[in-house]
Amino acid sequence: MKSRRSLLTLSASVSLALAVAAPAVAQSPSAPVASIPAGPAITVVATDYHFGGLPTTVPVGTVLGLDNQGAELHELIVARKNDGVTQTWEELLALPNDEALQYVTPVGEPLFAAPGAVAEGGLTLAQEGEYIALCFVPQGMTEFPAPDASIDPALMAAPPHVALGMMQTFTVTPAGTEVGPLPSAMPMDHASPVASPAA
Repeated sequence: MKSRRSLLTLSASVSLALAVAAPAVAQSPSAPVASIPAGPAITVVATDYHFGGLPTTVPVGTVLGLDNQGAELHELIVARKNDGVTQTWEELLALPNDEALQYVTPVGEPLFAAPGAVAEGGLTLAQEGEYIALCFVPQGMTEFPAPDASIDPALMAAPPHVALGMMQTFTVTPAGTEVGPLPSAMPMDHASPVASPAA
């Protein structure tokens, strides 16, 4: 059976490459867009292997941050289903990368945070719609690899955090609406864990 792959082209190897570049990315967050109404700032808490503090609904203009309270490196990747897409997130996660990217749009650059640290910058949710938050960092990764360091093959073969349940769906509602409740313990409604990408 074909292994599922990241709908954001973030297999373990690409995620590691982004992790190396993360400090530079964090220093240059995207400038806010004037036409987006101001919304609440919400800190998503990453633990091993769960996102906490992310409500089921948030209004347009919400800015998400990342606080890593886990023992491993974590990232916050957010994507929005394109208008008119009817597939479930589980179905989209099962698609090959190039096909899945026809149906979703990533939000900004991923946020990375080392254990015990808070990521710099934030992700602004500029459109209403259905969203998902994911972490594709490989299990066991506890620090940013040095830019010129070779990556341990065992780490590259480890399952990404998303395969361990580190994902959450949520909805962005019209500007000015109330923040919704926190989700139940199940990270994705009616979804089974995502299989690890092939090494």
